[in-house]
Amino acid sequence: MNKVMKVVDVVAFVILLVGGMNYLIAGLFGVDVMQLIFGTNISVVGRVVYTLVGLSALLLVITVIARAVMKNKKTKVA
Repeated sequence: MNKVMKVVDVVAFVILLVGGMNYLIAGLFGVDVMQLIFGTNISVVGRVVYTLVGLSALLLVITVIARAVMKNKKTKVA
């Protein structure tokens, strides 16, 4: 199970990194790479990609919080 979660974490991180770079480019240069790739309107594929970016961010935030809580519990026990 631990190996599966590591793979999920890496995939989520990569998706979040790509999405974050898209948002950075859109913010700095006004060019939305997602719109260039998938069309001018947010298509179904575009919505799926944006949803995956959001879910990846949520997963990583939850993971970071959970690891901090677990680390805190281990520190208090020791």
